[in-house]
Amino acid sequence: MESLPEPRASTPPAPYEPNPILGWLYKRFFSRIYVDQKWSAVVRDSAQKGVVVYVMRSLSVLDFLCLDFLLKKFSLPLVTFVNDLGLWILEPFGKGGRRLRLRRQDPEDQTLREVVKESHSALLFLRRPPSFARDDRKGGKLEVDLIRTLVETQRQMDKAILLVPQTFVWSKLPPLKNRSILGLIVGPSEGPGEIRSFFQFILNFRNALLRSGEPFDLRAFLAQHQELTDAEAADKIRYALLRRMERERTLVLGPSKKTPARMREEILRSPRVKKHIDATARTSKKTVDRVRKDAAKDLRRMAAAPDQFWMAVMHRILARVWTRIYDGLVVDKKGIERLRDAARKGNIVLLPSHKSHVDYVVLSDVLYTNAISPPLIAAGENLSFWPLGPILRRAGGFFIRRSFAGKRLYSALVDAYVRKLMVEGFALEFFIEGGRSRTGKLLAPKLGLLSMIVDAALLLRSRKTFFVPISIGYERIIEEGAYVHEQSGGEKSEENVGGLLTTPRILRSRYGRLYIQVGEILSFDDVLAETAGRPAEEAAGSLTPSQRRALVQTLAHRVVYEIDRATMVTPAALVAAALLAHRKRGITLRELADSCEQLIAALLRVHARIGTNLVDDKGALRIPVLEGALRLFIDGKLVTEQSVGGPPVFTIPEERRMALEYYKNNLLHFFVPSALIATALLVDAVALPTETELRERVKRLSRTFKYEFMYRADADFDQIFDEALQSMLDADELERFADRIRVGGGRAGQRITMYAALLRTYLESYRIALRSAEQLINAPASKKEWLRRTLSLGSHMYLAGEIEHRESISRPKMENALAAMHDIGLVSFRAGNTVEAGEPLRSKETVRQLEAELTSFVA
Repeated sequence: MESLPEPRASTPPAPYEPNPILGWLYKRFFSRIYVDQKWSAVVRDSAQKGVVVYVMRSLSVLDFLCLDFLLKKFSLPLVTFVNDLGLWILEPFGKGGRRLRLRRQDPEDQTLREVVKESHSALLFLRRPPSFARDDRKGGKLEVDLIRTLVETQRQMDKAILLVPQTFVWSKLPPLKNRSILGLIVGPSEGPGEIRSFFQFILNFRNALLRSGEPFDLRAFLAQHQELTDAEAADKIRYALLRRMERERTLVLGPSKKTPARMREEILRSPRVKKHIDATARTSKKTVDRVRKDAAKDLRRMAAAPDQFWMAVMHRILARVWTRIYDGLVVDKKGIERLRDAARKGNIVLLPSHKSHVDYVVLSDVLYTNAISPPLIAAGENLSFWPLGPILRRAGGFFIRRSFAGKRLYSALVDAYVRKLMVEGFALEFFIEGGRSRTGKLLAPKLGLLSMIVDAALLLRSRKTFFVPISIGYERIIEEGAYVHEQSGGEKSEENVGGLLTTPRILRSRYGRLYIQVGEILSFDDVLAETAGRPAEEAAGSLTPSQRRALVQTLAHRVVYEIDRATMVTPAALVAAALLAHRKRGITLRELADSCEQLIAALLRVHARIGTNLVDDKGALRIPVLEGALRLFIDGKLVTEQSVGGPPVFTIPEERRMALEYYKNNLLHFFVPSALIATALLVDAVALPTETELRERVKRLSRTFKYEFMYRADADFDQIFDEALQSMLDADELERFADRIRVGGGRAGQRITMYAALLRTYLESYRIALRSAEQLINAPASKKEWLRRTLSLGSHMYLAGEIEHRESISRPKMENALAAMHDIGLVSFRAGNTVEAGEPLRSKETVRQLEAELTSFVA
């Protein structure tokens, strides 16, 4: 290679200094720009590793001025070189002055080389902005290839050159797929010209933001690709930098937007949909054109119509709503950054828990606040009513029917629509539980929509797919009264406009904090390889139907398990659990704090997420936070406070126990293994069980409650039992006595009775269900009638003192108990949703033994 000329000895240009008027404008406008929290850390870290060269996409005076201001504000390496900005005599770094004095300009590549060799920072723009005269959507190339200059310079330097992509987002409107006349004149939104940049800035400077892409280590790249010429290396580097900047822009704005009509037309033209349209036309005796029009109508009812302007309006409204009804939103910031990193690498599918209608908007609003494009959200068609439907549709909601039974064309349309969204690069969100949980526990996963997404991910091998489990938790929920009504046997009310009329009441109430927590993000390829037992690329095209079903089920249970693990232990849930585990009529604050400390010790042992507001750095309980949660329940009339000649005593009104159990169930999953062991151990207070006997008792209990609790998907029963038992032994909650297991001595041993108390209502519920099943011997009954009779029987048993807790009379528990009895043959289901007695149930001795066993566990 021909040697480069030696640089002349000269002092590098000083950093740019604006005049007083421009300096005032700097502070007036640029100080409002939102800067990514990691931005300054990324730049500072890059500066420690080598010479920082900032890189931007399209030549822009505004971008240069703004970056210069922010670098000075955060005390980061300042720019001492920039491409020719086209400002003539106003050009920075002395170039304008030399033009004014009619002096010769130094070549740009030579100046850049001198600046970098002196370890000073520079700013490079990679393209000229698009113009009306140039038919180039992405902008034109610059006259001098300064990336190649950096390649040549790096080959002569020991110190690394770090290229740090910078992306300013002046408008949150996503780019359009179709060209427009305005775009030809002032440039497209993703690569605006100076005129468009100016007006975007003036209109949006309060919402503008700066994103930094992953730094590009030029020295490391050249060391790995020594075979490349300077020109070839420059082309690859330029492409990589443009990709990184485009990823950052897409993260904020979302993918390029197509019109709804174009999306519908592309879906209807897809071979699979056309095949189903033809098949439906043949079977329904309709014309193909008629069926196609019906399909287009279904797509219009289904499709989302995300509107960034509407999202901005909603964000402002929701910010006020959150302030009015919640004491704050606790967001997992590290989890949000992990989510952002996954979105850089491929498609993301958000899978939050579902406890409230608030879930539909809160996660999107949190992502919008953190400069991540909100997802498109699958919602039930029952929510498409006016005016809620249009609001959710513009916020990214798309509406699908609850059941596709017998609707093959509709199923094909949903599948094609979801697949199209993934191909276009949209983030998706749906609730893997299907509907809202009325009990506070996670529901069993529904596999329909997940199966469609898995099919799409198997076909889209050029793009990675990530599944993001998210826990949305509440200290109190706004649907509390409706849930208690439904659990007690009341009919579920349909969503309608009347439901919105309760908003003024809701806005006058306080519901504590709202928690957003991100679980471990699951790579689809990793789950596929683990399930198939071979590399993902090899397995993707060769799965058998049974392997594909296993993949969907494994993924679903992994997601649910990760949501449970990510759930934040809230003060309200902790207080509810302690109150309901207490066996006396009332409890003092001191007793409550002692019980909460016991539960906290157990939660820390299983590495549960506990809010920093609940415990201090040493894990000690913060009593004022406990009192705040108690006050929240008192204000909601879930707990009463009475003071009679001593410290206040807190009691639970009988009719409010079911509402309180909802909050206890928010953290129950952390205790299930320990609670099953404790319940099995306390069956006989005299004869201590061997480990084998204890194992068998726990296995029977876990099978009985298989529809109540979600067990770990990555371990079998024996592994879960062994780990839980050893953990309780290590914590001195249990101890070995010869070959037997018994309750440990001291304070730790007291937790065993608390664990068992957490499952007491489930045992009582199943006892009611078993007693009610006996009535089926005389005559079958519809499921609805059986549930009505069972709830009525439960009320009788409660009044007669046969069961202790009113919250045991719960419709969801009875439904799960019915499913469990069906599994062991006690009942059977006939066509028409009829329940009848199974053969074992006809033996009264069998029924008496089963009820005696349940009673012994309760006792």
